[in-house]
Amino acid sequence: MVEKAKVLVDLKRSLANGRYRVELKVYDVGKSSKKHPEGVKVRYVLIDVHKKAPRLLIDNHAPFGFHVHTELPHDKSVRKPLKVKGHEEAMREFFRLTQEIIDNET
Repeated sequence: MVEKAKVLVDLKRSLANGRYRVELKVYDVGKSSKKHPEGVKVRYVLIDVHKKAPRLLIDNHAPFGFHVHTELPHDKSVRKPLKVKGHEEAMREFFRLTQEIIDNET
């Protein structure tokens, strides 16, 4: 029997006076997951509400591990590896990059 993934984080928040929305999701999928060998499935996304498009995404899956999609929404295939030691460190990097985008675009 396959166990259902346990939700560790499920959060949505508006930023920059509603211009952006962050959606954070982390699931405990177990260490035996071949697609998520870190034992967690992560999706951190920054959405430009005005343009109705994602601007930044950090996720993790084989064969890439933790990585950031920086060319959204134009090219979702562009990935930059993240050298992080877990989903909490990846979240800190997500918020650092989010702040850079907000500072440069608002």
